[in-house]
Amino acid sequence: MIQRKNGYSLVLIILMSTFILALLAGAMRVVTQSYIYSQEEYYYKLAQEAGEAGTAYANACLDANRAEQSWSSAPGGIGPLHPETNCKGAVTFPGNRYVFENSKLRTTFEVGDLEASTKGASSGVALSAATAQISSTGRVEITNGSGTVLKTYIAVVKKSVTWPADIDAARIVSGTNRTCAILSNNVWCWGRNHMGQLGDGTTSDSNIPVKVRSVGDMRNGKIIDVFAAQHHSCALTEFNSVKKIYCWGDNRFGQLGNSDFHDSYSTVPIEVKESTSAFAGNKISAIGGTGDASCAIASGKVYCWGRNEKGQLGRGPVGSPSFSATPNQIKSGGVDKIPSNYSAVKLSTGGTRSQTMCVITTEKRAYCWGMAKYGQMGIGSPAKNFYGEATRVVNLEGVTDISQDGYTWETDHSRPIYEYLSHTCAIASGKVYCWGGAGRGQSGPPPGGPGFGVYFTRAEIAGLPGEPKSIGAGISHTCALVDVSGTNKVYCWGSNEFGQLGAGENSDPRETGGFIQSNMPLEVGGLPAGEKIVSMSAGANRGCVIMENKRSYCWGLNENGQIGDGTSGPGNYRFSPTESLFLRPVQNRYIY
Repeated sequence: MIQRKNGYSLVLIILMSTFILALLAGAMRVVTQSYIYSQEEYYYKLAQEAGEAGTAYANACLDANRAEQSWSSAPGGIGPLHPETNCKGAVTFPGNRYVFENSKLRTTFEVGDLEASTKGASSGVALSAATAQISSTGRVEITNGSGTVLKTYIAVVKKSVTWPADIDAARIVSGTNRTCAILSNNVWCWGRNHMGQLGDGTTSDSNIPVKVRSVGDMRNGKIIDVFAAQHHSCALTEFNSVKKIYCWGDNRFGQLGNSDFHDSYSTVPIEVKESTSAFAGNKISAIGGTGDASCAIASGKVYCWGRNEKGQLGRGPVGSPSFSATPNQIKSGGVDKIPSNYSAVKLSTGGTRSQTMCVITTEKRAYCWGMAKYGQMGIGSPAKNFYGEATRVVNLEGVTDISQDGYTWETDHSRPIYEYLSHTCAIASGKVYCWGGAGRGQSGPPPGGPGFGVYFTRAEIAGLPGEPKSIGAGISHTCALVDVSGTNKVYCWGSNEFGQLGAGENSDPRETGGFIQSNMPLEVGGLPAGEKIVSMSAGANRGCVIMENKRSYCWGLNENGQIGDGTSGPGNYRFSPTESLFLRPVQNRYIY
């Protein structure tokens, strides 16, 4: 009996084990299928996005033709527009069609012909309100790492595009050899991209705007502001009343703020990590950057991260630490230092290669920190070359805007003119003041003669015909947006070596210190009459504006495509405003 009972127990155990194994196998199949389904869904989504990239290119082709389409010969004069052959050389069709690629995954697109909906018009007739039918096929190829394609996912994207599109143009900024703009609640960049500073997932330069890849809360949130420093950029976003900062590009000094130095750069935005409760997302109000450093205002205080060899982080002792990948509050207190009870409202703009940073407080006073050797802090003759504490700019009240840029060649004594480039400018009490290097007239007439001299305290910029609204400093020039009898105009002064004054080639026929320049403001000519300027920026060696009619214009250096007109190369300068192409239509363009 005992043996029989044991036999029954054994059978029962076997049956129960089999049942459990069957359940586990079923569960494993469910989990596996769910995983496979989610992976396939992800790959199909990538294929869709690749197709969207193709439609973006097709739109670029349309915009390159300026609504005066060169349709191929067909009955009635209207036929398909072939993007690869009919773009008049204004668009470089990507030969590999790659949108993204790594060792085991690549996404590509193929653009179909563009069909015009308007029929019966003769060839060459402007179709200002035409609608184009766009199709693009996106592909995702899974490879084994050696180039062999294991599986392919395909998505076909079709769109009807009417141009010009009604886009929301909010802000334009200029970094070193690149330009970025907020358009239709997305960030678009163009120009140099060797460290991922365009944020599109690649390291390929682009002479036309490309969309910064959206990640995290950027996908559904609002883009509030953006800045472009030397080789990195940051954007301030808001989603569900929570603000976050995303940065991309160079990260050798921790300027992306993700607590990591190990990645030398990032080609896509990454989130700046919160360092304290005071730096929480719902308390961030503004961002800014200079050179290899980033800053933000949170809870009324200034936090900075990145390079600190010249005191750019405002943390007290210069170079301690040399770098920081985590936001930390700047030091306050002391005579002429920013008081401990200060409340910050705005950070300085510009600073593509500067080692100085500034902030405006609620009292409309300006405080600066970092490099001071050439007067760029505006504190009078400096007692030391670098300041790690935010120190008040003397004799300056009612400050509403401030900008700095330039760099110093401390070791190149054969070219002393470069020691007088770094400068700062501000709008205060309705006037423009500059201080620091004035070698090329960027801070007013050089006090040391052509090519030399600095202003250790403010110097008023004379010759502006109206009320200044915003200020932008480049490396060796400055621009101001000025209200002249109700009309916004741009005036620039300083070096015109690359056309960065926007007033025509050799606008000042005098060669001063080997460079053509103007010590007085010159009006930027050639901008659309009757259109309001939405935003103005002065980059390293150029200027840019976004107009009310949704178009952007840039002038100056264009060797890396930073003008955005589809051209680039050595000696490529624009001495008058040139339209940056492909910024409309935007709402029908999507590159990740």
